[in-house]
Amino acid sequence: MGDSNTVVITGMGAVSPYGRGVETFWDGLLNARPCMHTVPELEALPLVQTKVAATVPPEDYSFIARKYRRGMSRMGLYAYCAAQEALKQAGYDQAPAHLGFFMGSTLNSISVWLELASYSQGAHLEMIKTSDFLQIMNHSPLAGVCQALKINGPAMGNSEACATGLMNIGLGFMAIRSGLVSQALCGGTEEYHPMFSACFDIMQATSKNANDCPDTACRPFDKSRTGLVVAEGCGLVFMESKQSALARGATVLAEVLGFYANTETENMAFPSALTLQRCMQGALDACGVRPEQVDLLNAHATGTIAGDIAETQAAQAVFGPQLRINSLKGHIGHTMGASGSLESIACVNMLARQTVLPTKNLCQPDERCAALAYQTAVQKTPLRIVLKNSFAIGGNNCSLLLRRPE
Repeated sequence: MGDSNTVVITGMGAVSPYGRGVETFWDGLLNARPCMHTVPELEALPLVQTKVAATVPPEDYSFIARKYRRGMSRMGLYAYCAAQEALKQAGYDQAPAHLGFFMGSTLNSISVWLELASYSQGAHLEMIKTSDFLQIMNHSPLAGVCQALKINGPAMGNSEACATGLMNIGLGFMAIRSGLVSQALCGGTEEYHPMFSACFDIMQATSKNANDCPDTACRPFDKSRTGLVVAEGCGLVFMESKQSALARGATVLAEVLGFYANTETENMAFPSALTLQRCMQGALDACGVRPEQVDLLNAHATGTIAGDIAETQAAQAVFGPQLRINSLKGHIGHTMGASGSLESIACVNMLARQTVLPTKNLCQPDERCAALAYQTAVQKTPLRIVLKNSFAIGGNNCSLLLRRPE
């Protein structure tokens, strides 16, 4: 594959439950810093069993010019910060001409929607401000960041629930490979609202047995797991053709080898092992990588009973029992539309630092999960290729292959 068809990552930006910045994110993961906490609104709801979430620490965003900030919800603020960081690491003080921008979220700001609903209920629609509308458009974070950072290339984004972040990296990958753009900023952003937790609780998908000890609430693959913990944040990667990166002397952080996506049609909430198997195999086939060449699977693994079992069974069918596997949702919870892109940033760091992060809170793997090499401690080890999975309610699945630069 020539340099013009090879897609690489040259910049990354993150806002996570650990705070702002990729290094802050990595330090939190590496040291397993606690970031989950109880939520007062959930504690006041006796019928909602889950009480825990992982949210971004409060911060002063007044450094963003007011004329742009006024049209941004929290997820827009997160996206601005992540975009600015990714551009800077890629070597830009401002967005280059015709930069593509591919980003979405699960939903737009629930907080702003509820505020607008209160106007309607009181027949005070005349109180609605222009900035309210600018914050609730489906593409508000995307548009807001484009305006603030002068990103003038094609701006679009998938919104596919928990697969959003990784799907948009895949969209950017295909856009660069097709020649639509030579550079793209890609990922997902999300802001937390207790309604997320309540809805997942109704679906019996949330963690319930660690409300008294939030740090252990999410336990991917573990026999005692009871579900996910909802979180928030933003992850963005700056991608470009290798030809573009070499021409301007940029540092290549990772190579994007291949991407594949498919759809589960039997159940919107529970993907089958066969569909997930076909998704992972499709990513391998797309770039001619053999199963034995993959050193690590960074699983979607949210800590739900059915999801973890199906994903591990699919992984074993593709790779065999020797596959090393981990999940980062025990560390930071499920950041929803941002999860695939934030976790891809962690994968790039694992490749760069030749370090495998463990699955936090995994003490005893569930015997119903397939026999794999579950990672339970930080391990220094050679890593060349990592596979990243993201799966979503609605049946949207995707897999991405990343390789350490040659």
